[in-house]
Amino acid sequence: MYNDTIHKRLDDLRSKMNSEGIDYYLFVTADFHSSEYVSDYFKAREYFSGFNGSNGDLLVWKDGAALWTDGRYFLQAGSQLEGTGIDLMKMGMKGVPTVEEFLTENMLPGQVLGFDGRCIPLGRGKEFEKVCEAVDKKACADAENPVKTSIVLKDLAESVWINRPALPANTAWLLTKGNTGESRKERLNRVREEMANNKCDELVLSSLDDIAWLLLLRGTDIDFNPVALSYAIIHRDSLELYINESIITDDVKKSLEADGVSIKAYNEVYADTEKLSEKVTSVMIDPKRVSYTLYKCLTGKNAKAKLVLETCPITIMKACKTPEEINFERIAHVKDGVAVTKLLFKLHELKNDPAFISGEKKVTELEVADVLLGLRKEQEGFLDQSFAPIIATADHGAIIHYEPDEKTNAVIKKDAFLLMDTGGQYKEGTTDITRTVIMGEPTAEEKRLYTAVLCGNLRLAAATFPEGTTGQNLDILARAELWKAGLDYRHGTGHGVGFLLNVHEGPQNINLKGAAGKLTAAFREGMITSDEPGVYLDGKFGIRLENMMVCLNVDKLYDEGKNRAFTGEDAVYAKEYGPFYGFETLTMVPFDKASIDKSLMTGEDIRLLNAYHTVVYEHISPYLNDDEKAWLKDQTSAL
Repeated sequence: MYNDTIHKRLDDLRSKMNSEGIDYYLFVTADFHSSEYVSDYFKAREYFSGFNGSNGDLLVWKDGAALWTDGRYFLQAGSQLEGTGIDLMKMGMKGVPTVEEFLTENMLPGQVLGFDGRCIPLGRGKEFEKVCEAVDKKACADAENPVKTSIVLKDLAESVWINRPALPANTAWLLTKGNTGESRKERLNRVREEMANNKCDELVLSSLDDIAWLLLLRGTDIDFNPVALSYAIIHRDSLELYINESIITDDVKKSLEADGVSIKAYNEVYADTEKLSEKVTSVMIDPKRVSYTLYKCLTGKNAKAKLVLETCPITIMKACKTPEEINFERIAHVKDGVAVTKLLFKLHELKNDPAFISGEKKVTELEVADVLLGLRKEQEGFLDQSFAPIIATADHGAIIHYEPDEKTNAVIKKDAFLLMDTGGQYKEGTTDITRTVIMGEPTAEEKRLYTAVLCGNLRLAAATFPEGTTGQNLDILARAELWKAGLDYRHGTGHGVGFLLNVHEGPQNINLKGAAGKLTAAFREGMITSDEPGVYLDGKFGIRLENMMVCLNVDKLYDEGKNRAFTGEDAVYAKEYGPFYGFETLTMVPFDKASIDKSLMTGEDIRLLNAYHTVVYEHISPYLNDDEKAWLKDQTSAL
């Protein structure tokens, strides 16, 4: 069926492209800060294609258009692109070129590629430069008047998108030293020390969580992430914060200015970085966390500044939580544990309800998500969810990144697994938890695989390791039991988590292969990381069990009955090979006892589970009613 709306929008876009001399124009799924989630203002790809998945690139040219997306969205994109004239390019499939490969093959020498460089990371912008160079090589070497293929950085959507939503501008607020254990001035001093170590005079920041951490600033401009749209330029003795001034109250402004922070208009950052580049100075940028446009502003024809391309020093500082932040995270996880445990009790009642068993009572995935959100809202200090909830019944659980919507929303199935991956933002911190429960009677296969995943979770959480250990060193602990069964999972085992910030945070992670074969960052004290092994059988079910853990010196780990502090002769050895670290589990929610096959667990596995469940009951039971408490008592009783 012909889609008049999308065809009209593409015609208007092509008319603008023609007037600007642009032959190919690219829309990506990103904002100016490479945020995980983007506001409506940045959804130009969706406006011009009709496809509303969370990942995709739209390329438009004179007589065609194509949209690239990954396997999560092949069916959805195929349906939404019908009648638009836009071809679906299935990323990762054999014979399907990347955007860069397509442009290299189809662009002609002298043609122009356009995109909004503020939405393109520096690394990808460099790849498009290589595309232009490759296209030029196709020109005849002895051409009398060779022309250059080029890139134009323009936001064409601005003049074509009718009634484009405004940039978000929600009131910002501040944390205090009481929340974080460090003042703004102390954090600024730490960063400036690292700048001096790198012989840098300035540091340009565009990643929103870095700025939020540094300035103790929080906002609600990005869904699920408590940050405010902003940039910052740090000098040796001052700092410019580029932000929508309307969201800064007088009290916030006064507090920032007291620490040498001056407030400037959000869009002034580009002109100011150009001016900065014309000085004889040394400027640090993180190539993984800055846009192509900002990079071009710093490397213009009049640039004199020396660029230092290094990982932002805030990355590791932000990852290592202070003792105060860790204590607050413990509080947040108790609150979250109460909410999730109450949900599990409701699901226990549901699966034993005769009306549910007979099929008369129907509850959907979205209804479960709404109930959990309501329970979280009952907790004092709850602010928001920390990501879009994954509630997946039966075969939906085998889709790793499944998120229910109005079209896919399914009724919870009897005698099937229900996978729930959710999280919350509290004034005390950020949570992320996955529990999988059986909504009836589990099969022998389901119990066997659930137990394998559970053992992986417990064994990873119980690890003790020396300084310098990375997530790649530990990953096998979570996968070993699945490997014995000839199974594995195609996602990382753990990711860093922010303190009242982004639920996905680096630099540490727990992953079998790491990024591009490189070792990930070694664990340090204070790092909060997820522990989430899983198994997924297409068309049948998925199981994932996720807790949050904080890395601590082993001498501080007396929790959960592990007693991992070294004593006697072991302490002597540890002094030679240490310091040693381990994990304290923050998440306080029981596992699904009905899905466990005790005969497949070692004595140590059983001890670890019993010890964890003892701690869960101690922390959560005081906040439950009598029925809930009785159920939790049974659920956490020793195997």
